[in-house]
Amino acid sequence: MRPERKKGLMIGGGIVLLIIIAGIVAALLFNINSYKSKIETAASEATGLDVRINGRMGLSFFPFGVSAKNIHVTGEGGELLSLKSLKAGVKVIPLLKRQLEVTRCVLIKPAVTIVRNAEGKYNFEGKPTKGPGAPLSLKDIKLSEGALVYLDRKTGGKTELKGINMAVENFLVADTSGEIIKNVAFTGSFDCKDILQKDLRIENLKGLVKAGKGVYSLKPVTMDVLGGKGEGDVTIDESEADATYEINVKVSKLDFDKLEVFFGTDKVIGGKGDLSASLTIKEKAGRVLVSNLDGTFALRGDNLVSYTMDLDKVLSAYASSQKFHLVDLGAYFIVGPLGAVALKGYRYGDIYYQSQGGRGAITQFISHWKIKNGEADATDCALATHHNRVALKGKLDLVNNRFDNVTVALLDDKGCPRFKQSISGSFGSPRVGTVSAVESLAGPFLDLYRKAKRFVQGGKCEIFYDGTVQQPR
Repeated sequence: MRPERKKGLMIGGGIVLLIIIAGIVAALLFNINSYKSKIETAASEATGLDVRINGRMGLSFFPFGVSAKNIHVTGEGGELLSLKSLKAGVKVIPLLKRQLEVTRCVLIKPAVTIVRNAEGKYNFEGKPTKGPGAPLSLKDIKLSEGALVYLDRKTGGKTELKGINMAVENFLVADTSGEIIKNVAFTGSFDCKDILQKDLRIENLKGLVKAGKGVYSLKPVTMDVLGGKGEGDVTIDESEADATYEINVKVSKLDFDKLEVFFGTDKVIGGKGDLSASLTIKEKAGRVLVSNLDGTFALRGDNLVSYTMDLDKVLSAYASSQKFHLVDLGAYFIVGPLGAVALKGYRYGDIYYQSQGGRGAITQFISHWKIKNGEADATDCALATHHNRVALKGKLDLVNNRFDNVTVALLDDKGCPRFKQSISGSFGSPRVGTVSAVESLAGPFLDLYRKAKRFVQGGKCEIFYDGTVQQPR
């Protein structure tokens, strides 16, 4: 290498080294705590919230950044966010000009409280500012050991999330002066140790999260819930005035006991089963209305336990005894969220259960409903014991809280009703119809007449049920 070139490289390297040393010295001499109040004011004006840094601030190197401790953010109605500490990556050159430009952010032990008031406004939306706000963008955000409490003042609902870890990329708030929830965009991953809502506990929830133009999705998502393993996806669309919620979930080997406890219904069935639901609900004028509920809901299981009675014992003797309403068996099918509404007004078989009790076996069970505009239609509801099969047909009007032509039947091997009984009217004060005895009650003469009629009709009968549950052999 020529001496002139070598000398030039040494001079150039020295200049670069001097710039680096100068930058480090400047950063060391730069007292960021003296700018704490200005940072608080800028953050408050940008978000429309009250931002306070109660702890000390500091600078870090490699990578270069700013840290702060004991941060509190307050909105309308109280504290929105508290942080044990925050670490932010910043650009060096703007800092030398006494300007702070953040590129990344690490939040340690954030505690968030989100409140939705009676008018549907969130506490993080802040006070509106004049004109469009400056955009806020971060390359990446990491959150660890977080906690969140969501309070809905309209419904009185409360949801708690604990042990939150989140990694977000390309975070952008296009306009900080507008509705933040409609202006946020990001992608990332999310996991949460515990989610608590009344008697429901979801553990180890993990998924990929995405937001943009007011639409938030968690897809795919896995979880431990109701004693089983769940998977599915959730989408919340806040892009319009009225939000839309979509939930698709499948839970395998769930515990029926835990399901019934969560929905506040009496324990009717015990054992393990599978749940699947695909539901969409839309708000109207900021209110979640049952009339805007559509989708499907299904429960199924094999080798279950009947807590309330020995089904084979009472059904085998039903022709002669009829000691309980046949529609009492509807309690087996109207479980989960449907049972929480429909079963509160009518005490299914209390007198019989108290006097007889006992347990029985359910070899096969399915309860499948299709929901349209808040009306649930029983598309495949049946159970089988070792010797009997029972099915339910009809609709539940969840909007007006009424039974719509709900009928329960004890079936023969062709799916025709041996006995059937209907229930109608309001959930709170239903009307139970008389038992329609198709077999056994009218004696040998009527039985002979019926068999002769079937012979003329080619062995046909009025098929009540032709679903997936088979007649016991």
